[in-house]
Order: sequence, then C-alpha cells, then structure tokens
Amino acid sequence: MIGLKFYSYEYLLNKIDQSNTITYVTGGFLLLIIIVSLFKYYKNRQDSKYRELAIIMILGIFLLIGIQVSDYQSNSISANQYKSSIEFIEGVSEKLNIDKKHIYINSEASIENSFLKIDDNYYRVISNGKKGDYLLEKIELVEPIVEKVEVKR
Repeated sequence: MIGLKFYSYEYLLNKIDQSNTITYVTGGFLLLIIIVSLFKYYKNRQDSKYRELAIIMILGIFLLIGIQVSDYQSNSISANQYKSSIEFIEGVSEKLNIDKKHIYINSEASIENSFLKIDDNYYRVISNGKKGDYLLEKIELVEPIVEKVEVKR
C-alpha cells in the first residue's frame, strides 16, 4: 500500500532555515590554507610551492563561490515554494482557529491538489490559484497509511 506523507509546520519552517554548513566549513578551510600559504611564501620568497598552493586555493575559492551562487538561486526558488505552504497553513490556522502544530500538509511546495490533516480529519484543498482563495473539502480515507514528517531534534 502507498502511504501519504504529511509535513508539519515546523518542518517546513526548518527547510527554509537550513544553512549549508558544509560549504561554509569548506570555504573557511580553504581560506585558512590560503592565509597560511601566503604567510609562508612571504616569509621565504625563494620557495614557490607556497605561492602555487595559494593560487590553487584561490581558484578553489572562486569555484566554491560559483557553486554557492548556483545553490543560492535554487534554494531561493525552493524557499519561495515552502513559504507558500507555510502561509497557507498560517491562513488555515487563523480561519479555523486551530493551532498550527495540529495542521499537516502533504505537499512541501504547492497547495494545488494537496491534502490537509488536521488532528484526525482529512481535507482536500481546492484552489482557484489566487492567494488565500481556497475551499477545504472534508474527505474520508479508507485504511490510511499516514506518515507525519516532523523536525528532527
């Protein structure tokens, strides 16, 4: 049987806030190597291996910057999609006077053709594409296999 994944409000918020620590650590490491190699090169100008190492690390930094720009653009698109789901959950929470922690959505990015799980009830989202303009239709799932995706703490 195929199950449905429902994502919590906190999980969606966390997806936006995730930072790419590996990239920052790698960039810091490359910067440290550049500083050390330039220091050693200026200390002993006869030894060109440190100058070459610094040049290689500077090229590595430029490569890392290029990768970061590309990642930033794709992460920005993803963040906008997550924000639409977050804003939708906030709107449903406000209109139904329900705590956001009780609302789960089965789509991380879009509310189109998505389902909501509010406590033990399930709803189909019918949207006409306008922001904040939607209809919730209560549905019954037969023997639902539901997985709640929460923030890992």
